[in-house]
Amino acid sequence: MLIQTTHKPLYLMAHLAIQVFFALPNVYGELRVTSLDEIVAVGEMSEPLPLDRLIRVSLMASGVAKEDLEFRVLQMTELIESAPPLSGGIRDRGEALLIWMHEKVLTRYVEVQTRMDMVLEDGTYNCVSSAVLYLILARSQNIPINGVLTRDHAFCSIRANDDYIDIETTTPFGFDPGRRLEAVDAFTGRTGFRYVPRGNYNQRWDIGEKELISLIYQNRIAVLQRTQEWEEAVGLARDRWDLAQNESAELDFRSSIANYAAETNRQKRFREGLEFLNSAAAALGEYHDLEQTASSLLGNAVVHYVRGGNFDAAEEILNNAELTLLVSAEFIEDRRRDVAAKKMEVRIKSLPADQGIKLLEGALADGIIDEGRWEELSLYLWSAEARKRSKGGRWIDGWLFLQAASKRVRLIGRWKEMVETYRYNAVVDYHNRFITAIRRRKFSEAQNILSEALSYFPDAPLLVEDQAMLANID
Repeated sequence: MLIQTTHKPLYLMAHLAIQVFFALPNVYGELRVTSLDEIVAVGEMSEPLPLDRLIRVSLMASGVAKEDLEFRVLQMTELIESAPPLSGGIRDRGEALLIWMHEKVLTRYVEVQTRMDMVLEDGTYNCVSSAVLYLILARSQNIPINGVLTRDHAFCSIRANDDYIDIETTTPFGFDPGRRLEAVDAFTGRTGFRYVPRGNYNQRWDIGEKELISLIYQNRIAVLQRTQEWEEAVGLARDRWDLAQNESAELDFRSSIANYAAETNRQKRFREGLEFLNSAAAALGEYHDLEQTASSLLGNAVVHYVRGGNFDAAEEILNNAELTLLVSAEFIEDRRRDVAAKKMEVRIKSLPADQGIKLLEGALADGIIDEGRWEELSLYLWSAEARKRSKGGRWIDGWLFLQAASKRVRLIGRWKEMVETYRYNAVVDYHNRFITAIRRRKFSEAQNILSEALSYFPDAPLLVEDQAMLANID
């Protein structure tokens, strides 16, 4: 079977730090965050439930569509009525009922087959669906019964006087399995699970009718998770919570919300995700705890739009009161500054160097960018223009441009390294031109090249050597 916890949601990325979905009360399978009215009503009932409610809610939990529900209820009722009248004490009746269920109804164990309508259809079952069927049959025979849950399995227990008897419902040998080796062997061989006897109270928990039926939802959710069908899982998790009304079911519902929000993030459906979180918050109430999820989703949306150069979309989503309903004003303002800074950067880089540098200084003064970003952009603007001016090997032009930088710019960390690169390349360029002129015996041209070079770099060792070479030639 598939009893699993769903308490490990797929969390959204943290970065830069709706159509509205309404519940349709009698429709299965749509994205919704509120439960079905009948599930809510049953969840509020005390146990034991009326038998007709027990039947209906087990079929609803199985996903039976509204138009098919009455037929399946009738089918289950007829099955119950076909069970033979049992005689003897509770122990004898309970065992006879288990054997009859396997002889007349159940056909084949299938790990994922948790639905009661499929039990009726072809007799396939897993531990949850067989346990729920036995629960319904036992209740119809006035046998006191409850569910039992382990970490990965479910079965039943009946009460005979002051004695509790376990029933492993996946095998016809499963009555009081702790006393029958063939029951344990049949159960383990069929399902892969091991029987947990009553004394191991830290590994098993008695559960009521509603919680046992809610495991149908949990198994269906586990199947949906395997195939990453997060949307339908949200509504099922809500139904489970409203039916079982326990902390585990609530945690599963919250996890399903986080999982679906993460899916909208992966698919870049940010608006839909934020609107969904608004609906989820309303369904959860005051302590929804969705602020961080909404902030992450909004932040990722802004990053996506900004990286694509769509600043209008980034600003629009930040200014949308509905989409930012769950996000703090401080977070929104921080993202606005991020967008403004990035927008300014794009403009700065598109302008001629002198205009871009001037605009950059103004952005720093206005607080649009911080000191660190100013340094990065300054280095970018000056290096880009120097590189542009040095095309064709005119390294001296790039070096001369860099000499015009202010003292503040010259204090930037990587500035000296950049300037030294241009200086070195300019010296080498002068040297190569000088040597070419010498080889052509154009000594006057060589002298002019060297004189110009030394006017800029009088202490460059390579040029000093060139000067000595020319003197020896003379």
